[in-house]
Amino acid sequence: MATGRVAGGGRMRIVLLMLAFLVISGGVILRRTVGIAAATELRELEARRAAMINERIRLEGEIRAASSRGRLLPVAERLGLHVPADSQVMSIPRFTP
Repeated sequence: MATGRVAGGGRMRIVLLMLAFLVISGGVILRRTVGIAAATELRELEARRAAMINERIRLEGEIRAASSRGRLLPVAERLGLHVPADSQVMSIPRFTP
């Protein structure tokens, strides 16, 4: 009778070890799946950030070109404006984020 109990306890240990292995394996797989999804999202966000930086640089160039004296002078003359004297010019600091 004693041998039956030992054999049953050994089976139970094996079942518990297999169950623990399955739970740990499932946790590792879940962690890797979440990590891969997070890495994919991070790559997408970095690509969007790079695109936005390029767009900002392009827009700053357009602003510089549009506010140049060569571009504004013909428009000002067409509107009847004149180039101010040095005493009429006020320097306003440019806002840079």
